[in-house]
Amino acid sequence: MLERPQEKDFPVHSIARKTGPDGRDLVHSQLVIAGRQTRAQFPQAAEYPVHFVKHYHPWSFHGDPAVEFENSRVAAEILGSPAPIGYDANSFRTAFIPGRSLSRLSPFTDVEPPERCLAIARETELAVLIGIWKLAEEVFAQLEKLHARGFFHGDMELHNIIVCTAPVQPFLIDFESAQRDFDGPEEAREECRSRDLAELLRLAVYLQSGLGRQESPLARASLEALPKLFRSSDTFAARLDAADRRAGGG
Repeated sequence: MLERPQEKDFPVHSIARKTGPDGRDLVHSQLVIAGRQTRAQFPQAAEYPVHFVKHYHPWSFHGDPAVEFENSRVAAEILGSPAPIGYDANSFRTAFIPGRSLSRLSPFTDVEPPERCLAIARETELAVLIGIWKLAEEVFAQLEKLHARGFFHGDMELHNIIVCTAPVQPFLIDFESAQRDFDGPEEAREECRSRDLAELLRLAVYLQSGLGRQESPLARASLEALPKLFRSSDTFAARLDAADRRAGGG
């Protein structure tokens, strides 16, 4: 079907489906092989025939796919990632990035209360902590690049980071809530930046609770934000001190 496509898209896999309180479909996301109609309408689909399409059902209230497309296009331009494929009134198409979300790779996802993550960090294999740390640093660098251009993601959670395995590289996805060319006052810019970074900085603190304090822009940002990230920030600071002593052999 890649070389001899059928007339319409061929659905390969349903990725997600959201329904309303009455059971009606609101959003249906699929991995598809682009058919001839799609390739004629969106030239980029010929380059990425296997791609991701998000269908918004006409009766649902949803954002403008044109905005999501433009947000994704600008982000791809800044980050050097694959550009989106196209959109129409009720759908958005983008390149499929094979991999797993960072939320599924992290051992700290959905752990409550946050203090439980301290024990998890100590019990997790060092190689796992190091690998996730390297990914987190790359994501932090990507977000800083976006923020420097006045671009804020708006929904920056770990499930919106896809880790491709060949080569190993994180990609940011889902830019429908992003703000572009933000020119508000500095306080507003800092608030947008803090929201984008909050979950990543919490992850950085958990990782350092097992690794010990690191020396990098991500490490410094996470430690500076510690009082804002956790109610029991003193507990996390004490665990970081203990991790430092273990790492130093003390």
